[in-house]
Amino acid sequence: MAWKLWKTEKRHDETQIWPSDTHQSIQQLLGMYLGSDAAPFAGWAAPGITFTQDVEPLVRNGVRGYQLALWFWLFAEKHGTIAARMVRESFCLLAEVAQPSSGDNIDALLELENRLAHSVEAISSEQRTFLQEGLSVEVPMEFFLAAGFLRLAPESPFAGNEGANLQGNEYKLADCFRHATEEALAVFRPMIAAVDFDAKSLPNWKWSAHPGAIERHLQRRYSNPLFPLHRQMVTAHEVYEARLADTQALQDVRNELSEVSRTFSQTAELPLNWQSFLEGYRDQVDRLDERRLVAGGQNAPLGDAIGSLRTDILATWRASIHKNRHSLAALEQQEAQRTERRALLYGCDWTAQLLSHGSLIPPDEVVPALLSESPSELEKVMTCLQAEPRLHETFAQCRAAAHRLVDELRAGGHDIPDFGDKLRILHSASGQAPA
Repeated sequence: MAWKLWKTEKRHDETQIWPSDTHQSIQQLLGMYLGSDAAPFAGWAAPGITFTQDVEPLVRNGVRGYQLALWFWLFAEKHGTIAARMVRESFCLLAEVAQPSSGDNIDALLELENRLAHSVEAISSEQRTFLQEGLSVEVPMEFFLAAGFLRLAPESPFAGNEGANLQGNEYKLADCFRHATEEALAVFRPMIAAVDFDAKSLPNWKWSAHPGAIERHLQRRYSNPLFPLHRQMVTAHEVYEARLADTQALQDVRNELSEVSRTFSQTAELPLNWQSFLEGYRDQVDRLDERRLVAGGQNAPLGDAIGSLRTDILATWRASIHKNRHSLAALEQQEAQRTERRALLYGCDWTAQLLSHGSLIPPDEVVPALLSESPSELEKVMTCLQAEPRLHETFAQCRAAAHRLVDELRAGGHDIPDFGDKLRILHSASGQAPA
């Protein structure tokens, strides 16, 4: 975040000694947030501002949630967004232990505050300025934050009605946001200055809803008897390192895509060998998309950007052969085959990661990883293994090793859900595999 409103400087309490340990810091933050009289949360309302009984709980929760979000924004400024996300996850899990059901509520509130912050940041200075008696007046950012909260908070009486009269609450709430910002900065700036980040100090974390490839394999391993005991143990530090690596993998694809897009856009005229020239660009773009699919994570916007460049390349190609029906038909056939192959090989995590350069799944964990997939994903894998001749030997080895592993686990007393279904899928696929 880069708001002027929370760049405000205010007095710092230099007598308070703040912890440097990450876990201790969020424990202290949680006590402050859940407490009824702890600064800065107790001072959420601006002096002289009151609300009606039906609105006060809503705005109190919103302003306190904003103050809490401010702590994580400041933490992200110092330690990065990935570290801040992990600390936020740990904070919400600690809250859940302290007050059951509070963790998810806090997480949802913080997510709403993030959405509001990003939406307000997108408002230009021109949109915030109007003329009054010939003078230019700029509406403070807090006003948009307040109006947005009143309209978007699910429990708000004004939610879902864009044209609803906010009854002046937006002006009062804007004052509270301004006041609460100053109160929070006075406490949080020295608090954040003191805290270091060490993922090893975090006792817990939440798995990403859309994990990258490296985090996905940690997720497979975690407390999973399919893996050796020492591999079942995963730490918050490993998760943090995995998220950094997964993020970098996607950033590398973005950087290379930007360069490919730049060089293609600078092509004023196709060379004499235009077909091989365009084929080269198409192959580069397809390899980038395969790397995107392997990397996993939340990468849909990157996929859209790759798809847009690919569309431009093919539009140029089609324009060059538009009078040749045979060439056009051949190109469309190639495209259909490429689309089918990509869906087959990269349609599930296991095959995509297995086929990556420098496989993201260690060789001795290929079968445990395979059996960790859901039955529906396993069926996709089997379809891929049958259709790809170079993977037939891999399939035979995986099937035999999977049966041995399941037999060992059953002999050891492990009753793992879906094993019967998974073995039936493996057996059925083996009967249909081409010679």
